Amino acid sequence: MTKNIQADHWIVRTNYQNRTASFLMLFAIVGAQMATDNVGPAAWAFMGFVFVVYPHLAYWRARRSASPYRCEMNNLLLDSFLFGICAALLGFPTWISFSLLIGTALTHVLYRGIAGVLRSLAAMVLSAVASAAFLGWQIPPQTTDSATALCIVGLTLYLLSLANVAYLRTRKLQDSRQKLHTNEQALHAVNTALQEQLVQIQLLQVQLSDQANHDALTGLYNRRYLDTALAHELVRCAREDSALCVMLLDIDFFKRVNDDYSHLAGDEVLKKLSATLMRLTRASDIVCRYGGEEFLVILPNTHIGPACEKAEQLRLEFAGEPVAFGGADIGVTLSIGVASYPLHGQTQQELIRCADHALYQAKSTGRNRTVVATAHHFTAKQ
Repeated sequence: MTKNIQADHWIVRTNYQNRTASFLMLFAIVGAQMATDNVGPAAWAFMGFVFVVYPHLAYWRARRSASPYRCEMNNLLLDSFLFGICAALLGFPTWISFSLLIGTALTHVLYRGIAGVLRSLAAMVLSAVASAAFLGWQIPPQTTDSATALCIVGLTLYLLSLANVAYLRTRKLQDSRQKLHTNEQALHAVNTALQEQLVQIQLLQVQLSDQANHDALTGLYNRRYLDTALAHELVRCAREDSALCVMLLDIDFFKRVNDDYSHLAGDEVLKKLSATLMRLTRASDIVCRYGGEEFLVILPNTHIGPACEKAEQLRLEFAGEPVAFGGADIGVTLSIGVASYPLHGQTQQELIRCADHALYQAKSTGRNRTVVATAHHFTAKQ
């Protein structure tokens, strides 16, 4: 498993500090024992190499390894192997052997669990047996008093150092968890803010779409929406072989209303007509402000007869309710042209052109009337 390089280097540095200090303490313990045993210079040189020089070599090797963690775990096994040789050279004094054994076992269990302890014991026992077989078995009855005292002090300090390592690792883990929790809270706050912004953007998109498709004064669909809606309805009619009618309405003498009563009065007339159209049309009908005082109504699934009746209903209803403005009742009327699909046209342009022609006929023949376009002539209702 690939480990984090910074974490690997932290383990290597920590073990180097602990190894350096604990090995010096072990050298003092071993030295106290060897001083009473009158060992030769070769043993002193070997012990000096193991407990003074080796920790620095192990650190140098791990720092320069491509996998610092794996190299350091191998260094721990080498520690156990060297400790076995040292115990055999000293003749297996009880306290010193126990200190070497428990020290390397604790270090292994800290990094590798129980499996690490077994590997440590195996390495130490193997090297101890091999060394004893080569050097001969010379087991003194006991450890010297000075060596025993140093073992007790050394083991205590080593256990405290391991506890400190565990404490530092626990604190580091807690700090990492706290940092992760803080980052999660910050991320949650950012996500919440983004969600709120997304909702606002969606609302703005709806508003912009509504503004783009609706007339600001009347609230009806505008000409831009009409182009799309009528094209869609014509495609549906062709697919389903159904009828469709359009009504083009114009307010008679609307300029006179603006001139005599003001443009505000004209706006009220436009609003009144919009309300009348919305009240008297179906939910499936599409009512648009075509431009100025002209309005266009799309009547899906409607033949020319019902469309003419609807136009007459609208015209009579609107003419029968004067618009109140500034204490005056403004009487206004409508001229309406009606065209049908597919009788008068099969395209959007053809239908609107026929309806507009019929509306022109209504205007030119006296206004306040509905003219229905036919294939060859126009008929008027007054």
